Amino acid sequence: MGDQPVTKIATLTEAIKALLDQTTALTTKVDDIANNNNNHNRNNPNRGGGPIPVIRVHNNNHTI
Repeated sequence: MGDQPVTKIATLTEAIKALLDQTTALTTKVDDIANNNNNHNRNNPNRGGGPIPVIRVHNNNHTI
């Protein structure tokens, strides 16, 4: 006769719960990666920090 409706609902509920748990774990991991990127960009000692020079060209004379 096949599974009864209650059994099908219980199985579906378990699958939804497992999917929710995986989604929550993935969201946490993505948030952690984003925070790490922000911290690295903020604290990166190699990023310089001075102004970016603008090279102007006027009559083929390059000046900074």
